[in-house]
This record gives sequence, structure tokens and C-alpha cells, in this order.
Amino acid sequence: MPQQFIRETVELSDFTTDPDGNAYIQKRINLRSGFAHRLLQTDLFEDTIPFIRGGPADRPNIEIIISPYPQIPTRMNYQENPPVYTNRYASAGTDTVLFKANGDLVENTHTVFRQFPSPQIAAAQKDVFYSNHVYISVHFMGLASTDYGNLSLSFLMVLDNVKTSILTATMGQMQENHDAMVAELMSNGHIISRADLLGNVFPMWRYGGIRPELTLSPFAAGSFFLQLPSRDEELMQTTAQIRVSVADARSMGAYDATFGDRFPDWCRFGLNEGLVSGPVRDQWPPIKHADNGNVLCL
Repeated sequence: MPQQFIRETVELSDFTTDPDGNAYIQKRINLRSGFAHRLLQTDLFEDTIPFIRGGPADRPNIEIIISPYPQIPTRMNYQENPPVYTNRYASAGTDTVLFKANGDLVENTHTVFRQFPSPQIAAAQKDVFYSNHVYISVHFMGLASTDYGNLSLSFLMVLDNVKTSILTATMGQMQENHDAMVAELMSNGHIISRADLLGNVFPMWRYGGIRPELTLSPFAAGSFFLQLPSRDEELMQTTAQIRVSVADARSMGAYDATFGDRFPDWCRFGLNEGLVSGPVRDQWPPIKHADNGNVLCL
């Protein structure tokens, strides 16, 4: 299907922030139903220099999001240091966001936006969504209960719309609808100490690098995998003996100990099921012989 070019603007001559200093602006763009919409390119342009009533001391912030569903303000702050800006949108890396840009508004000059994806990636995106609409959400953060104005933003979106089954489109819209119910508070980082990194994640630092693949314990220094001599006649091993070797390879040990009592942990690779998990049958079917004594292959 030919690519679809969407040109849209968000323009306000004046607006007033709430008692927390926030102003939320939203616009919906309808798309065709039953299609997989692949967002190929996104561009953002500031047409005017916004009016800032507070003068040079007033440095409002703005965040802009393009998403399949309207953005829900969270309980997280945009800025902790005074002036505190509250109830920011979801982070750019969440599944609800197709494109996000943040900017610091300065009097008498255009805004320098920081965006995700970056301009290089936004020129060749591969985001896919199924909802039959796309939303432009703008969050303006300034002084409490203050009038601002002359906001004008232009957007360009290039879509490749592919017809899809009703089942695929419905399941995709359900997922996006559920993703839109964004968590109001996020805390998903894991704090670890230097000791944890050295002792648990990369313990080999104590020994100058990786251990050799064949590491034997002193209890069986002469053993080498399955005991098959190279010069003398081959010693036959029973199935039970081989299973002991496999069990040794699977035995757990301390992080600075050997890979098993006598065998490295990977010596069990390629063994058949009867050796690894036990006999497949207690008694195999009896073999059949031809008249000349050869075993018949059935």
C-alpha cells in the first residue's frame, strides 16, 4: 500500500497552567481500522517562539509524545529541584510511546528539543501499532496559574499501512489499550554493590581470567573424561559407570572450585537419553536373527 503522510499542527494563542504549574494539550488523529500501521518517520518543528510571561527567570519545560492512545500523567516528577515540575508523562522507553521530545523554553529563542528516538533513528523507524488513531500529547510545565501563549508545533508522520486480519488487529488494539494504562510510579532499577559485582557476577577476577574448560579435582587427577586408554587395550565401562561420570559432571560446587568432581560440566553433551536420564525400558525387545545368523534390522 502507498505510504501515508500525516501533517498535523498543535497551535494555541494562549493557555493557563493549573495550580501545580501544568498544562496538558492533546490532539487525536484518526486512522483506518483493520490495518497494521508501521511508523516509518517522525519529525517535529517549532513554528513560533512561545510567549513566556515570567521573563528570563521563567524557564518552562515541555514534553511532547506521539502514542497510539492518550498519555496519562503519572505521579512522578519531571524536575525535583525548585521549581518542582510534577506529573510528568511516561518515559520514552515504555511500550506506550512511539516518539517523545523534551525541551527547555527560553525567552526570545527557539526551543532545543531532545528527542527519542534520535533524529537519525526517527528518520527510519520501525514501530508498528494497530489502533485506529494516534495521539499527540503535549505537557507544558511553568509557573502555577500563569498565562502562556503563542505555542505552535508542526508534526510529520510517515505511515505504511498494511491490511491485517481482524484477529491480529483486535489483539494488537487490546495490547495497546492495556499498555496505555501506564503505571503511575516506576522503580525498576536494581542497586548492587562493588562486592556483589566482583564476587557473584564476575568471580574469575580472583584467578586472572577464565578457567580452562578441563578442570579436575585433586581426587582424580589422572582421569580424563571417559577412561579410554590410548596405548593399552580399551577398558570396557558399564552403563552404570558412565552414569556416575554424568552425575559428577552435573554436581554443583563452589564458584572457585572445579566444574565437577571429575569431569567438566559439558561432557554430558551428546549422550543418549538412556545414559542421561536412565534406562528407556527395563527390557529391550529380543533381537531376531536371519538363517545365516545376522541380526535383522526392523
